[in-house]
Amino acid sequence: MNLDGWRPDRAADRRWRWIAVDVLVAYVSAVIPIGPSDVTASVWHGPAVMRVAAVVWFAAIAGRRSAPAVALFASAGATVAVAVAGQPLTNLSAASALSLTMVAQTRPRPRALLVMAIPVAVVLPALAAESVQALVLGAVLHAVAWLAGDAARSRWEAARALRRHEVERARAERRHALSDERARLARELHDAVGHAVTVMVTHAGAARLSLGGERAEIRTSLQQIEDVGRTAMADLDQILGLLEADPPCLDLDVLVRRLVATLPGHLRTEIAIDAGLGEVSDPVAQTVHRVVQEALTNIVRHASAGTVRVRLFRDREDIVIGVSDDGRAAGPHRPGRGLNGMRDRVHRLGGTCQAGPATPGGWRVDARIPAEAS
Repeated sequence: MNLDGWRPDRAADRRWRWIAVDVLVAYVSAVIPIGPSDVTASVWHGPAVMRVAAVVWFAAIAGRRSAPAVALFASAGATVAVAVAGQPLTNLSAASALSLTMVAQTRPRPRALLVMAIPVAVVLPALAAESVQALVLGAVLHAVAWLAGDAARSRWEAARALRRHEVERARAERRHALSDERARLARELHDAVGHAVTVMVTHAGAARLSLGGERAEIRTSLQQIEDVGRTAMADLDQILGLLEADPPCLDLDVLVRRLVATLPGHLRTEIAIDAGLGEVSDPVAQTVHRVVQEALTNIVRHASAGTVRVRLFRDREDIVIGVSDDGRAAGPHRPGRGLNGMRDRVHRLGGTCQAGPATPGGWRVDARIPAEAS
């Protein structure tokens, strides 16, 4: 069963003061009577269904921030059970409305509607069985709870969008500053080194021509100096072009498959790369490249492996890397320079990296890197 449509994408605010407020609301709802019958919820007296329902309602209100969907379904079930048993409802039956607020806050609107549909659909008839007044009050409470939660969700999404915009703006400013600095370095190198090499080549050519047909060995040396100087200028132009270029977005699929293609022929490879990875920024691509490269290097150097498995996929906001083999441990138990460098690269981007013996055998490297790291 696919549960992705039910899961929250953010946690509710679980600071102790808000939990304390929820517990206080649950307590007050339990002790304040409702309607002319003065019925209150109690675990000490009354029918068993009422006592069980009181516990469920109280737990749903007190724990709605930890498990909103569970609290919503449990409280709705308790309300229906009390109504079917013909017992009067209490203030605690509003637990489903309070839980609905947290459901709306922790899920996108379509997902929240999917979660709330069944509980609300069974609660309203149960309230109607109590009285028309209870139905109207319950419908209003659930509607207000939904609107409050949805409004809080909208504010959170707007704040998150603003944060992302600020992050993107800061990244754009950093890229612009880096591009300006690289261009400045390119100009300085071209003006200083380029001028010096050009003068050197010019003097060598002038000296060679001044010799005419004499001193062939010296003319040959001068010609070599000219050739090396011109080659150096061409290399310098190429390097300066790299400095002036903006950092590219690289295709992880291409990078990883190029690395795997360099493995010895006796190693069987199993590659699983998510088609939805797309392009990522240069720091992320380079880190992925280095992690896979180091893992494969360790396998070739240290493991008597027959099969190498490489996995690369996207899990929400992260790029996940997995490299394993079926040989013996590919690397020392005390991390060496390569493994430490690999971990440092990942940690600098806010990710995690683990390397160690695999079960039932071999060695595995698992890394997780934020896809939007820079």
